[in-house]
Amino acid sequence: MVMRQMRENTKWIMLLTALAFVGLMVFQWGMDLTGRSSSQATGGEAGSVNDEKITYQQYQTAVRNLYQQQQQQLGGQEITPAMNRQIEDAAWDQLVTNLLLEQELRRRGVRVTDQEVLQAAQYAPPPEFTSAPMFQTDGQFDPQKYRQFITSGLDDQTLTQLESYYREIIPRSKLYFQNTAGVSVSDGQLWRMYRAANEQAQVRFGACCPATLEPESQVQVSAAAIREYYDGHKPEFVRPARATVRYLVMNAAPSAADTAAARQRAQEARNRLAGGEPAAQVAAAVAADSQSSAARTSVTVRRNAQQYPPAFEEAAFATPVGQLSQPVQTQYGFHVLKVTNRAADTANVEQVLVPVRLSAEKEQVLLARVDSLETMAEDQSLAQIGQAMGLAVQSAELTPPLAFVPGVGTAEDGVDWAHHEGPRGEVSPVFEGPDVYYMFELVSRTDEGTLSLSEATPTIRTVLMKQQQLEKARAALKNAEAAARKGAPLAQIAAQHQTTIQDAGPFTRSDFVPGLGRLSPAVGAAFGLQPGQVSELVEAGGNLALVQLVKRVDADRGKWQQQLAEQRARVTQALADEKWQQYLTALRESAKIVDNRRKLEQQAAAAQQ
Repeated sequence: MVMRQMRENTKWIMLLTALAFVGLMVFQWGMDLTGRSSSQATGGEAGSVNDEKITYQQYQTAVRNLYQQQQQQLGGQEITPAMNRQIEDAAWDQLVTNLLLEQELRRRGVRVTDQEVLQAAQYAPPPEFTSAPMFQTDGQFDPQKYRQFITSGLDDQTLTQLESYYREIIPRSKLYFQNTAGVSVSDGQLWRMYRAANEQAQVRFGACCPATLEPESQVQVSAAAIREYYDGHKPEFVRPARATVRYLVMNAAPSAADTAAARQRAQEARNRLAGGEPAAQVAAAVAADSQSSAARTSVTVRRNAQQYPPAFEEAAFATPVGQLSQPVQTQYGFHVLKVTNRAADTANVEQVLVPVRLSAEKEQVLLARVDSLETMAEDQSLAQIGQAMGLAVQSAELTPPLAFVPGVGTAEDGVDWAHHEGPRGEVSPVFEGPDVYYMFELVSRTDEGTLSLSEATPTIRTVLMKQQQLEKARAALKNAEAAARKGAPLAQIAAQHQTTIQDAGPFTRSDFVPGLGRLSPAVGAAFGLQPGQVSELVEAGGNLALVQLVKRVDADRGKWQQQLAEQRARVTQALADEKWQQYLTALRESAKIVDNRRKLEQQAAAAQQ
């Protein structure tokens, strides 16, 4: 045991380490809770990777861990069936990836030495340790406190876990650096990137619509040209799966009175917390009094990570450490925050969340109507149900992965039903969406496929027609282009062709420019001109434009030099991460992966019937 000198029974650090390791072993490395990684703890095989098994118990444990993480992020809000399916797929993907990495480590013979473990333990603490209050000084991680602790205050069990952590993580780090070694970026590349983001141009331009110069009546597109285009662009005519549904929506959003009541309950919760009651006890009491399902959670908020709503993040960094915030409203309800610890970019927060819910009386009425919908769906059409319940029936086309339905919002459960479960003409179960209940009736469903030539012909005709119009318009404007480039006033040329002059800028190379578009040839041409010069005819949003540079503001090389080291580190890391992802993708594509999850679920469902 290479770390036995770190001794002392410290309950807090043991618990923290144990939790970190359970999550790492179960979720990231695919072990079960006893540390086994073979079929000893089976419950069936969820699948295999290159003939190495992933047990169903491993899979379920990984799902459970991800599910708990998602619940924590949502502040106790319900996880929908569609979200649960995403969690299941994410857990499976993680187990597969980690098993592939373990296989690759064995193939390459990557190992870790005792000295590497000792060095990592002293200078590379696990992420959970860096935010622990006992290792903070003035809100910042204190390496000296950490090193002093691990060399004098750990028991054998924690040492064993910590050593196991490094013996797993160090080889993976080696594999990462082996595959990303050699990633570099030159000063010239960095300067071009900086210049593209900071150089600005201001222009004057005139744009002509090709369809005005060359009407459709003067453009002929032959059947042979359509066939040639179709044969050469078939991947462009893959038709996504599509389902047409009728649907009705029943509003379930809380009223203004419900919102005010939740705010009052949150204020009561804050008063109890201020009086010294434990957060868990306060959350339970508020929930019992109001049936609001008040939740108490502890979270780590990272600045600008967009992990939590803006109002929540703002309160996490504005509320003094150790004090309570006023109730903070987000889409999840009202939060009362207590910041237990804060560094420059992270804040550890304990919160009590009071969701905004319907009153008990309103909820009973609503649920009774939901029950009526379910009952009527057994033998009535959606139109009959809508008429009986006074609800309008609407129509929509659903194309995954888009799951937005007007009046419903995000409707993953309904979209999944329409594309995979519902027979034509059948009415769906009642689904719950954001502040609504809704039902679908499947009108038609079309699987993914390639459009036939006749189906693609209208689109191809339009494309070829626009190409011809553009070519003919370019020829018609050649004289105007030559005159402008020889110094003729742009306004005079624009008047001759019944168009107007517009001004744009200042803008950078990546900005969207009204009239010129984003990353268009017209925008690019502006940065190749000297003030007063006019470009060749360039495309801009389907039009042809002559662009005259009025003013250009060059990027500041001095400012670039000041931030060069930071830019190099950021870009190099991004390139390394991209190369690593490409490596993982290649590993997966070359592997033999068997996914038995759905088969096991079907067998379990059949056994229950």
